[in-house]
Amino acid sequence: MRNSTYSQLQKSASEKLTNHAKKSLLEADRLAKKFRHSDIGALHLLYAIYLEGGSLGSNILKDIGIKEKSLSSALAKMNFNPKNAPSENTIKNIVTRAYSIAKKFSYSYVGTEHLIYAIIQSQSKEIARIISDVSLENLAKSVNSFFDPSQFSNIPQIFEVPEIIVGKKSQKKISPTPFIDKFCRNINKEAKEKGEIIIGREKEISRIINILGRKNKNNPLLMGEPGVGKTALISGLAQLVNSSSVPHCLYRKKIMGLDVAQLIAGTGFRGEFENRLKEIIKEAARSKNIILFIDEIHTIVGAGNIPGGLDLANIIKPALARGEVQIIGATTFSEYKKYIEKDMALERRFQSIQIEEPNEQETKKILFGIRKNYENFHDVVISDKAIGSAIELSVRYIQNRFLPDKVIDVIDETASHARSKHRASDFLREIATLENEKLSLLEKKEKMVTEEDYAQAIFLREKEKEIETQIKTIQEKHFAKKKENPIHINSQDIMETVSQMAKIPLEKITQEKNKKIKNIQKILEKQIIGQKEIIEKINYVLLRSQSGISDPDRPLGSFLFLGPTGVGKTLSASLLAKEFFGNKQSLIRIDMSELMERHNVSSLIGSPAGYVGYGEGGRLTEKVRRNPHSVILFDEIEKAHPDVFNILLQILEDGVLTDAEGTRVDFKNTIVILTSNIGTADFTNASQIGFGSENKALDMHKKFNEIKSNTLVELEKKIRPELLNRLDHIIVFNALGEKEIQKITQNETIKLVRRIEKQKIKVTVAKEVMLFIAGKSLVFNQGARLVRKNIQELLENPIAEMIVYDKVIGNRINVSIKDGKVKLA
Repeated sequence: MRNSTYSQLQKSASEKLTNHAKKSLLEADRLAKKFRHSDIGALHLLYAIYLEGGSLGSNILKDIGIKEKSLSSALAKMNFNPKNAPSENTIKNIVTRAYSIAKKFSYSYVGTEHLIYAIIQSQSKEIARIISDVSLENLAKSVNSFFDPSQFSNIPQIFEVPEIIVGKKSQKKISPTPFIDKFCRNINKEAKEKGEIIIGREKEISRIINILGRKNKNNPLLMGEPGVGKTALISGLAQLVNSSSVPHCLYRKKIMGLDVAQLIAGTGFRGEFENRLKEIIKEAARSKNIILFIDEIHTIVGAGNIPGGLDLANIIKPALARGEVQIIGATTFSEYKKYIEKDMALERRFQSIQIEEPNEQETKKILFGIRKNYENFHDVVISDKAIGSAIELSVRYIQNRFLPDKVIDVIDETASHARSKHRASDFLREIATLENEKLSLLEKKEKMVTEEDYAQAIFLREKEKEIETQIKTIQEKHFAKKKENPIHINSQDIMETVSQMAKIPLEKITQEKNKKIKNIQKILEKQIIGQKEIIEKINYVLLRSQSGISDPDRPLGSFLFLGPTGVGKTLSASLLAKEFFGNKQSLIRIDMSELMERHNVSSLIGSPAGYVGYGEGGRLTEKVRRNPHSVILFDEIEKAHPDVFNILLQILEDGVLTDAEGTRVDFKNTIVILTSNIGTADFTNASQIGFGSENKALDMHKKFNEIKSNTLVELEKKIRPELLNRLDHIIVFNALGEKEIQKITQNETIKLVRRIEKQKIKVTVAKEVMLFIAGKSLVFNQGARLVRKNIQELLENPIAEMIVYDKVIGNRINVSIKDGKVKLA
């Protein structure tokens, strides 16, 4: 009986069985003879698989903790009689079931793992007894985890798997492209489900269709900056295919998006990745109606490459050369140059199509086309003005990103924000209460059914239905109310979103910006003393930039500040950052004394390739990229190496700077300020004459005008004229006289008094004290720098001592002059 059964199996099954499976069957036969059993059963086969070292089935059994001793002793105790054994446990039925399992999971062979799966389904009591420590359920889970058809596709497909029909219900239509179905997504199907309409881009789509219709080299490669709509074009093409609005060569074509990450995932064994990809290429070649789309196609270069293996690019090149498969790729210019252009054999298989950023008018058409999708998703109404504002503001304030992507992001986030502001909290609370009540009734109903109290269970079911009706009614009322009073998205909402995304004050982009500009001049005049004419020049530059009549391809303003130390050059830059851009953190200060050597200049834009620091970004470019709305202060420009001027020329002329990695950084929303001490000696000499001379009628104004002229002449000798000509204004700050120092002293004293008032202490400073401090600070070569130092020594230190040591009486401090000294009481 045993010999006839096994000989039948050898004839019918050996063609598809792996070597390990064949050896296991032979070993099962030997075990039956050894234990003098009349036929081979499930336990014989399980023990045989366990002994087949190196097989997947043996590894599974050993991994879950089955011991050889358990199997051996179970066989010794077993008195196997095939007549009494259930039909499921016979070796013939187990092998037949293994074939069915292999067929179900699209395997081209039958291995030991399939035999184990079939043994589990036989539900043998003997096997259940041996696996006392490991349940059959855990064994089944362990086997199931191995059932990925892509992992074992390297077994040669020699013969067809025999059809095993158990019944009509078990018949399942097998896909002719199982690998493509597993590792690709159907873009035609996605386009149909989303129903999004592609607006514009007719020229680009027409070019893609023309390339796909070619006899040779019919593989389009879309190149463009991130966010210009490369992937959307493929969805648009899929829509045209769905509607049969394409030439005959694309009729009923399926565009399948290849997921490279999923293709590589789990390919731990050598050759696995290559076999998956080969199967995909074979299926695409056989079907004749599949076009593969690889987004970020540069990732195929080096993808899946392990020692001794091939990467994805090298595997697909022969198929592309033979025209067996059509591929559409998409990548950016930088990634194309970095990866694909270097591989000439790969590059020549594709036809490049440059996808340009749409202009504002084209972007508006695109947004009008997709507006309904966002309105339906967010339950809002987006006005035409809101779309116009989103385009205008994103172009002006959101840099280093491209249309239409950045505008879509603005509208999407604005709609999300508007919806979150109008939270239907009462509605949600009411629904949640009813849902909890319904859940409670459901639990009680199940309990009643278990206790066979069907009358109570029916009553609870009716209550449950009532709650469902209430929930439905509340939802209908809520949605009806939303339709009557929808949330409207307007320009103000767009401005708030752009303000948050671009990290700039809301006032700067709202209608209040004109008021703010008017106030900036007053604020600067109040804090920068003695420079009224200079502040007017700065204000006019700001007015031109905010009115929109200045050159949009250059920085908002560019200045060169000259003059003696301590007159307010750096303070002006700091105040501009605070008042115009909203905070002091918007000031980027570059000390040019650190860039005196040529090799230091590269730190502004980053180290070149091959040098230490490459890839870390530049000091200047990284700061501007993170905060594109800022004041950039290049302090003491005359100390810098001449190569710095080349960088400044690019910023001032084009409004952009390219860093060491080839990334363009936008400077169009910055204010560039250079400072210099050229001509300082003349100011110092003039100031010395003015302060020390007994002749007060000396016309200092005339003298300073002469010095300014001389300073500009000296400036032209030291700074390249092409740089000076690109600046909006070259401003020479006036030296500070006695009145200016007195005013600055007064301002600084008032600031100190206000700080002390926060401690609930009132401080009164006599006018004579401020004049005394101003007189002491009036040193010809120090400007206003000594004012703070003297206030600190004469006022702050003694007041701090009085506060800390509790010497303040009645929360009042009076400061006066007595015997030529500052006294506090």
